Amino acid sequence: MILTIDETHYDDAHQRDCARVIALISDGNQHSRPGIAETLDMTSTTTSKVVSDLIARGLLVEKAGEKSGRGRPAIQIGLNVKRFGATVIHVSSRSLRGTLVDFGGQTLARESLDIPSSVDRDRMTAAMQELVQLLASKCPLGMQHIGTSVSVSGVVDVKAKIWLLTSRWPDLRDFDIAAALAPVTPVVLVCRHLDAELNARVLQDPVYGTDNTLLLHWGWGIGLAYSVNGDPFIRAGGPFGEIGHWRFNLLEDRPCGCGNHGCLETAAALWALLPQMREIWPDLSEDEEVLAGQMSGLPLLELADIQTGLKLMARSLANVCRLLFPKRVIVTGPFIANADVWKAFESAFQAEGLIGTLELPVLVADKSSEDFAILGAVRPLFNLGLETFIRS
Repeated sequence: MILTIDETHYDDAHQRDCARVIALISDGNQHSRPGIAETLDMTSTTTSKVVSDLIARGLLVEKAGEKSGRGRPAIQIGLNVKRFGATVIHVSSRSLRGTLVDFGGQTLARESLDIPSSVDRDRMTAAMQELVQLLASKCPLGMQHIGTSVSVSGVVDVKAKIWLLTSRWPDLRDFDIAAALAPVTPVVLVCRHLDAELNARVLQDPVYGTDNTLLLHWGWGIGLAYSVNGDPFIRAGGPFGEIGHWRFNLLEDRPCGCGNHGCLETAAALWALLPQMREIWPDLSEDEEVLAGQMSGLPLLELADIQTGLKLMARSLANVCRLLFPKRVIVTGPFIANADVWKAFESAFQAEGLIGTLELPVLVADKSSEDFAILGAVRPLFNLGLETFIRS
């Protein structure tokens, strides 16, 4: 896990040096004191002082490196990945999944709770608290639990940490996540699931950091995330990317869980199409991961409503591209696991065109990644925890 530590946040010279050393060592490689001094252009005295301080506080560890030639092997410095742990809660279909992650980004424990569609604020609060307490209790001896990051779908005010609404649990409105978890965790961060996933994808593949990338999820709900040259497009923390609630005259008689009529989701989202699909294939799951496998070989294009939803999705995406002009679009969700649906979606999207001779972006079909979503959600929490640690 490569942490993004900004040394300019610190007025104290020693704290800045600590931040620089931690940022360097967080690449996962082993480093010697001379190597650290050379890379960061620090004196050997300063390097020794910083490293010794961080070892004494349990954040760094040292061990003998591999021997080459005569003499003693150089002492290597690495992160103590068991110094800090964080919990992540994210939504998967109608369940909450919790993960305990160490400072190196490795998963130490997982737990899951099924949540009924009728859940209210009190029951959601109890479920989230139960997950956090269960996972935090599994921290190894010596590990400090620094907080919880909650990654949600639907409409969310990230800055205020309020979950405004979600199609999965229609009775859950204006849910204050920070207040719900304050009794059981030191720090609460909230993020949009798609933002977390896209941020992690950008970090893994450097090419995404050179231009603009759009991530579109077509599943239980419909939404998107966007990055510009590797940076999140929305930094203010308000709602963004809810194209599932774009409204169409064609659909004006269809009610949506958001309270409006005629939203794109009423024709194309899984929550709207699954009941009809189950009339033909009653064993279809609500779990998107399971459903993707089930849908992959079905003749979905024989259903008129699938055809309608597909065309509206293609037009909506083309309109987004006329607004944001991404270089590529990553599309995830169970519908695109069906080769016929994906081919028809690509064709409908290409038929939309862009503007004049401007070319449409490249479409990339991919699976939703739980690992990316967890990593993208936990990194800001570790960055915040580190900043607090360095200042203490």
